[in-house]
Amino acid sequence: MSSTSGFLGWTTLAILLGAAPAMAQRLGEKRTTETGHVVTVYSISWPTPISSVTADVEVCAGPGAPSSSFAFPSFFQLHFADGGVIASYGSKKQPTLEKTPLKPNQCVRGWLDFAVTSGQKPVAIRYHEVGQDKKPIEWPVPK
Repeated sequence: MSSTSGFLGWTTLAILLGAAPAMAQRLGEKRTTETGHVVTVYSISWPTPISSVTADVEVCAGPGAPSSSFAFPSFFQLHFADGGVIASYGSKKQPTLEKTPLKPNQCVRGWLDFAVTSGQKPVAIRYHEVGQDKKPIEWPVPK
């Protein structure tokens, strides 16, 4: 094996190991964010290719949360196979997750709807903040 091919092999391996994709969470699995909040998606529904994606989500402030802590619906975003990203538009189900100030250890839970148009393929709901492990926090949309 030449030194060039050995270098390319190790370089390729290093790139592959360094480019680890986000680990998808299981529904109901609580994830702690880098700032200590805990986020959970309990269910995701996408009944037809032209219906909205609906999710039951929860945000909890950590024990040391500052007084400026909020749960924001826009912190959950729907990602599409083509790279597109959208925020929710509220929800037809109640309670809808609303912008909510959070005190330490306080939680808020609610529904979010994401509009899907014909031809779009939703793949995941991602929270805007990374986990304590520095990896994105996301849940796959069932097919």
